[in-house]
Amino acid sequence: MPPVIGNNIKNKILIDNISFIDKSFDLKNISNYHLSLQVYLKGFSFCILDRERNKYIAFGNNQYSKITSFKILASEIERLLNENKWLKLPYQHVKLIFATPRYTFIPSPLYNPLEERRLFDFNNKLGVHEELNHNFIYGNSSYVVYSIPDSIKSVFEQYYPSVRVYHQSCPMIEEILLKNKLTNTNIQAYLNIYPDFIDFAILDKTTLKLFNTFTIQSTTDFQYFILNSFDQLQLSSLNVPLSISGLIKKDDAKIDILKKFIKQIDYLNKPSHFEYSYGFQDIPDHYFTNMINLYQCG
Repeated sequence: MPPVIGNNIKNKILIDNISFIDKSFDLKNISNYHLSLQVYLKGFSFCILDRERNKYIAFGNNQYSKITSFKILASEIERLLNENKWLKLPYQHVKLIFATPRYTFIPSPLYNPLEERRLFDFNNKLGVHEELNHNFIYGNSSYVVYSIPDSIKSVFEQYYPSVRVYHQSCPMIEEILLKNKLTNTNIQAYLNIYPDFIDFAILDKTTLKLFNTFTIQSTTDFQYFILNSFDQLQLSSLNVPLSISGLIKKDDAKIDILKKFIKQIDYLNKPSHFEYSYGFQDIPDHYFTNMINLYQCG
């Protein structure tokens, strides 16, 4: 995997099919490296943290806009893992975000592993070739239960036997709760964007008032779900700021429309408590904050 940086990368809609690795990468230090992975129906990305130096030293991203099934995606990822010499290494510390809108939250006092399926089925239907997974979210003391295709899980377990799988809500909730706690912010809205869906959260100081995921098929959907969430919680679009992360350009038309209604919009930066190798300077700060924050999930 040679160091490859796309030309004029900040003007692209997404960072497609690129990868880079810092010259300091040393096979002798593989036990000190942490591999973070992220997969969703339209893409796969990764980054590598040198835990000793607290520095991210590698990154890769592949978009699959034409893929329509997880079975096909699993085959493509397996091919990539098999061909990429850096991803084939025996990492001892591996975490994976599986991003999906198919999940449910269960408050920890009500959680019973024997009841996972029944509670999940209230809002979703588990597919024949899917299984349930769960994570505990410390920030709001709840469990997130979500489905993951067998084909996706088996590919990553084959290459990384010690992999730990997380729903995308885990790093997002943990990070925004910490951010609000440190800044003592009152009401704040957060939006994390994937190609086909968005995660939307509202925090009142350190209390999570809302976390919801919406499937997006049009600009109208994008606008409606966000503004309706503001309306349902009786939040002022003039006074409540919205922080954005994920795969969207700052000058995207959908954001321009939001700015007509929400007056305080900004973008999350890469976490400042890590250092980053040269290649990260060409990646818009807000694109992959969730994957970068995955390392801190328990």
